[in-house]
Amino acid sequence: MANWDERRSRDEAHAGAHLGVLLTVMCLGLALVIGAASSLSLALPDLAQRTGATQTELTWVVNSYALVFAGMLLPVGFAADRYGRRLFLVGGLVVFGVASLSSSLVEDPTVIILLRGLAGVGAAAVMPATLSVLVDAFPAERRAMAVSVWAGVSGAGAMLGIVVAGVLLEAFSWSSVQLVYGAAGLAAALASFLVAPVSRNVGLAQDPLGGLLSAAGLGGVVYGVIEGPERGWTDIATVGGLVLGALLLIAFVVHELRSQSPMLDVRLFRGRGVSAGSLLIFVQFFAAFGFFFLAPQWLQYVRSLSPLESALWLLPMAVGIAPASRFGPALLSRLGVRRVATSGMALMAVCYAQFAIQADGEQPMWVFAGTLVLFGAAFGLAITPGTSLIIDGLPEDRRTLSAAVNDVTREVGGALGGAIAASVLLAVYEDRLSPATAALPAPAAAAARDGVTQALEVSTRLGADGQALASAALSSFSDGYGAALWLAAAVMAVGAVVCAMLTPPEGSQGRRDRAEQGEREPLRAA
Repeated sequence: MANWDERRSRDEAHAGAHLGVLLTVMCLGLALVIGAASSLSLALPDLAQRTGATQTELTWVVNSYALVFAGMLLPVGFAADRYGRRLFLVGGLVVFGVASLSSSLVEDPTVIILLRGLAGVGAAAVMPATLSVLVDAFPAERRAMAVSVWAGVSGAGAMLGIVVAGVLLEAFSWSSVQLVYGAAGLAAALASFLVAPVSRNVGLAQDPLGGLLSAAGLGGVVYGVIEGPERGWTDIATVGGLVLGALLLIAFVVHELRSQSPMLDVRLFRGRGVSAGSLLIFVQFFAAFGFFFLAPQWLQYVRSLSPLESALWLLPMAVGIAPASRFGPALLSRLGVRRVATSGMALMAVCYAQFAIQADGEQPMWVFAGTLVLFGAAFGLAITPGTSLIIDGLPEDRRTLSAAVNDVTREVGGALGGAIAASVLLAVYEDRLSPATAALPAPAAAAARDGVTQALEVSTRLGADGQALASAALSSFSDGYGAALWLAAAVMAVGAVVCAMLTPPEGSQGRRDRAEQGEREPLRAA
């Protein structure tokens, strides 16, 4: 009996160690594809100088990745469930790695944009697969911990990407960022091949029309959202992308309702768990991406920090996320989904308000760092319940598709939030700057209104009068930054109230919703 107990203990220890390695590898892959979306934002000035890229081309170097990433998540997630999660995970990392490495070796902006889009295809295969592999591999009693760690990495990944880029740019050019991400992607592919279990469901019926409609619809919406701040929200390209995308998504919903073997049974969103989880994720990333986009600029312009210093001052967010991910599952078990999610969102609203108060740059940086730690903890608390509700509320044989739904909600919410934050910033900036540009020649005034970088460049050509313009531009930027964060605080506060009303108190609610929905409208295999 003693020998049997010792053998069982050794087996359990081995299984636990394997799960720990699996969690580490999956979080590495997740961090890479998320960090790749934000890492090049710091490198754009150097990229423009070395490649001659125009402002429009620079925009699409960043946005081509996000556009393809968001559009391909649902169809690729469904295909991964049918043909093999490990296959798509490893293949996605290889595509991501090769495309990133290749982009570091070219100097044609158009080719870089195309390669960034190809990397987005790989990322769309990687991100949902990392979560579905963990949900399948971890036993029920440890699954909440794995999901919590995954959610924490998904939240901190954008900031970590900026930090990595800041460190590299101190000594190397923009291409070093792509080189490091590409090499890390190939290393993660090898590690995933060695540790990820094989899983597939060849019985899932194919739904090519559903996949095409979802990809085109999401792509259209994200395109319109991306173009909004650049072209204007009434521009034909912006409106056309939003309207066409919305119509295609409506067609996708109609098709899924009529299909006997839908890729995604949209009726499941009637359940409180799935709808509340989607709202949680959407609202969080709507508010967060605006902050992630604007805070590095605020640190450099208003606080006069270097790119590396700015990146390092954003690290306290990870300090807050870490304990929230560690203790989040225990809090969920004790307090329930509703209390944890609502408390996290309410605390995030308070942090956004505090960031807005600090927008003038008068408070010490330790206040910013302390607020960022609290923000990270609140973010970590709020994100895990949303992810868990979505995963629990969708079919178990479509884990990767369920994860893709979580990721689509995140990416679309983030893209919309970043675009609206940029629009609010620009509108307030132009309004506040008008008195300072009234006496300038028309070309100089127009350039100054385009952005704070352009205003500072104009100020250097104005001699003694340039200081006044520079001061007005920085003050106008901080006003716009503060206004965008007050909007984020309001969105989070309203979201907290709505989620308190909608979110089921227990984590099992999503499973009950799915079971009840299944009894009413059973899925039929083709």
